[in-house]
Amino acid sequence: MNSFINYILESGISLGALSLIYFVFLRHETFFKTNRLFLLFAVVFSSLLPLLHFKIYGSGGVVALENSGATNMLEAITVSSSAVSNSLIGWISASQVIIGGYFTIAGLMALVVAWRIYQLVRVIRQGELVSKHGINYVYIDDNSSPYSFLDYLFVSRNLETKPGWEKMLAHECEHIRQGHTVDILILELISIIQWFNPFFWLLRRVIKENHEYMADQAVLNKGVAINHYKEILVTQFIGEQFSIANNFNSSLIKSRLKMMTKIKSSKKANFRYLIGLMTAITLVLVFACENKETALVEPESDFELRSATSEQPLIIIDGELAGKEAMDRLDPKDITSVNVVKQADDVYIQKYGDLAKNGVIEITLKSGAMDAQNTDVDDVVVVAYGNSSPESSDPVFHVVDEMPEFPGGELALRKFIARNIKYPVSAKENGVQGKVYVTFVVEKDGSVGRTKIARGVDTALDYEALRVINQSPKWTPGKHKGELVAVSFTVPINFVLE
Repeated sequence: MNSFINYILESGISLGALSLIYFVFLRHETFFKTNRLFLLFAVVFSSLLPLLHFKIYGSGGVVALENSGATNMLEAITVSSSAVSNSLIGWISASQVIIGGYFTIAGLMALVVAWRIYQLVRVIRQGELVSKHGINYVYIDDNSSPYSFLDYLFVSRNLETKPGWEKMLAHECEHIRQGHTVDILILELISIIQWFNPFFWLLRRVIKENHEYMADQAVLNKGVAINHYKEILVTQFIGEQFSIANNFNSSLIKSRLKMMTKIKSSKKANFRYLIGLMTAITLVLVFACENKETALVEPESDFELRSATSEQPLIIIDGELAGKEAMDRLDPKDITSVNVVKQADDVYIQKYGDLAKNGVIEITLKSGAMDAQNTDVDDVVVVAYGNSSPESSDPVFHVVDEMPEFPGGELALRKFIARNIKYPVSAKENGVQGKVYVTFVVEKDGSVGRTKIARGVDTALDYEALRVINQSPKWTPGKHKGELVAVSFTVPINFVLE
């Protein structure tokens, strides 16, 4: 989702910046051919810019992050207290709905483009085809003005009865000779991925407008009287046309008439295109160049990793996991029983895994007594639940050449967590909700270890988040410079009551 948002923002900012430069500095210039190249560059460049990534390393190169707390932040996963949400809605996040909607509309746009091309192909097959001077004239029965597509010029059989019809054909022939259909096809393809961007549609219209200026200029340069040509523009006949084709367009008549009489721009105005070039270079530096060393050494200052010593026994208060501070706060008068298990049996091991390897202290409170849920969160030390691997001494990396991957990708990871996690009953009853940040390391062998709570909310929620992360299947391990390495991640799990 983050990459999708980045694409929208970066392409939008790029198109917006280049559009502003065109409208402020270039639109009223008579350099139509150069404007054509600039506009096409703006659209194509802005569509590709978010996909460009240039790594810039400092003098120190890539630095391994060991015990720094910096991790790769995965997208938050929302877990609802409702049973249906845990099994299905939990992994169908808002981001997936947005992405699904994007690709649905993109698919519809692709169908529209294909349909328009099919219509033109059908007209070509049904019409009378005559080749003259490298141009294929397609005579049709529709009562429409002439239009062109690639090297096909579509002409109504009734056109010869219209005044100035030969100038209309000359105009469309210029569209063919100058290859304007190629521009339009590029725009149609880009519209499939840029349909959401208002700046794209603005530049799309401007590019077609510039095509008309170029065709008009070519016709006038052949000796056609400008007043006669203007009269044709005003009195021309317009019928059914195809938006994907070039046509003798009447919607731009006013601006075309104005541009015909405009004094040619001075050659000095060419320097204005340097503004666009400098803007494009700036956009590349801002969005495509990444200082990897800086990204690596800066820790996530918002997180404070908290874990108990590896020798601490598992503490359970009224069925809820708690820390030593929570146990020390209890009033002995509120305690019904205390069960100390120095060596946990299979029941505890099966239920709590490695949590119970150092023994278990199980405390039962009297009804109504203050329990671990009512203690101050700051006084609770959250233990490193599950199968963490404190004995591993491998350095932990943040960014590597080949990042680890969950089997099936990040979407599969989200599904795995949503399907396996359960909203703790005690948290539901006490109205506890919030976002738990779990850090973990994908080791060299692909196993998940060194799990910790980076920021906790509640003992029950923290334990449940860690329990599921520690059940993760093996990942495809990360690689750096051809060697397997350990890589850290952080996943936020958002528990929401409904």
